[in-house]
Amino acid sequence: MDHRDRIRSEFSRQAESFAAAPALAADEVTRKVAAALPRDTGRVLDLACGPGVLAPALAERSRRVLGLDLVAESLALARQRTAHLPGVAFARGLAETTPFAEHSFDAVVLRLALHHVERPERVLAEVRRILVPAGCVAVLDLTSHADPDIANLHNALERLRDPSHTRCGTAAELHALLEDAGLRVTQSESWTAPRRFDEWARIIADPLRMDALETVLRSLARAGVDTGIELREEADGALWFTYAWHLAVGEAPA
Repeated sequence: MDHRDRIRSEFSRQAESFAAAPALAADEVTRKVAAALPRDTGRVLDLACGPGVLAPALAERSRRVLGLDLVAESLALARQRTAHLPGVAFARGLAETTPFAEHSFDAVVLRLALHHVERPERVLAEVRRILVPAGCVAVLDLTSHADPDIANLHNALERLRDPSHTRCGTAAELHALLEDAGLRVTQSESWTAPRRFDEWARIIADPLRMDALETVLRSLARAGVDTGIELREEADGALWFTYAWHLAVGEAPA
């Protein structure tokens, strides 16, 4: 199975649970991403758009929103979510090699996408190609610990949960990726948010896999192992951890 097949397999199966996950569709997060773009933006591409969670907020700030994703099941949910919105459309395609001409979009957004691609530098090079001069890209993603060993454990746990996960890097690494693509970082923001294991597990919709991972995580929590996500077992038995989020905005040369 190649990586694209992994993405299709995982997100075809978890499309509905991913779309419904409160932590991923939180209004304050979607609006934070949309607000990173200039108001009255012309054409916005929601790249690797998934089930279209961002599209309604983007539609409030732009004249045209197009979502592109590899997974047909996710696109079907995106169309259902936005059926009432004029100026919003979706297409199937790859983030690394989009079907669009140079300078096709005034802005691009990437929401929780880069940690599912094998070559994020190729995605950002493609973003740079399709942006108009002085256009911008808003990238929202999870970040990992600065210590490589701790980050490696965190990413390994993520891959056990979802084999389509590749790697979360640090905020500094994300900025470097943007700059290497010729995009100047103009703003950034980091924050943390707690997640409960059972909510996180339901998204995957594979109880056998998540039961095994729960056993591993409980053992790590009880041993006090630093997983880079503040993994902990509360007195009531609930497993919790804390995700670090980062939003970075890059601007193409004028």
